[in-house]
Amino acid sequence: MNNAHHAAPAPHRTAITPHRLGALGVALAAALLLPQGAAAQAPAYQITFKNLTSNAAATGAATAQTGQRLSPPVFITHSADYTAYTVGQAAPETIWRIAEGGNRSFLLNEVNALVGTSVLSVAAPLSAPLPQQDSVTVMVNANASHHLLSFASMLGWTNDGFIGVSGLDLSTITGTVTINLYGYDAGSEKNNEANGFLGALGLGNARDPEGGLITTHLGIRGDANAPAAWNWLPGPAASLTISAVPEPTTWALLAGGLPLLHLLRKRAGAGNAHKV
Repeated sequence: MNNAHHAAPAPHRTAITPHRLGALGVALAAALLLPQGAAAQAPAYQITFKNLTSNAAATGAATAQTGQRLSPPVFITHSADYTAYTVGQAAPETIWRIAEGGNRSFLLNEVNALVGTSVLSVAAPLSAPLPQQDSVTVMVNANASHHLLSFASMLGWTNDGFIGVSGLDLSTITGTVTINLYGYDAGSEKNNEANGFLGALGLGNARDPEGGLITTHLGIRGDANAPAAWNWLPGPAASLTISAVPEPTTWALLAGGLPLLHLLRKRAGAGNAHKV
């Protein structure tokens, strides 16, 4: 009887060849670049709102005397059950209050009461108008059912002009996009540009009701008391630069995956050295 003990065979180790290492690197890179939940699942979006109205460079006038100041904005993320406004329809009071006087309290009261149902998050930056060529950045939350963005801000030196978006689908944004915005006329007040009716002229801000619909704004005419330098057309009035914030799991994968790839590369180098 042969009682000799035979050692168990050493486990077979597959060498990490450059080809295998390359394949692992490609797989890791692909995982890092996968869109996180197609943005409908992105937990947050960073939004930079910039005032583009000044034409000072073209006219030689001072920036602060050209274009428009924009009233403090309101940003809302919400579901399809909420609508801020609809172009071609009458402006709701929440919007014409902003368009006529920059008063966002009506809109804030409305949307804050809806947080937890049709509204997910509200951001109301600034306590003073946004000057020409300046910008402000906010963060808003979103999820699969609340992935629509609405916002509004007054074109400050108009009778009832405003800029905004209503129901912009954030789920289509996976990286960073910039959207140019053109002015709207709320249709709630006549564009008479006259002393006593245009508050920016400093001689009162009486209402001159129009009873119209939301349409594209035709700009400042300059044929009454408002100076033509306040016009901003033909260019856009503002822009939104929106960036989807990656899921926390993306950062975790990046933090854990890259050191792993480095370790595999070192092991592959060591294995190749033993073969020499």
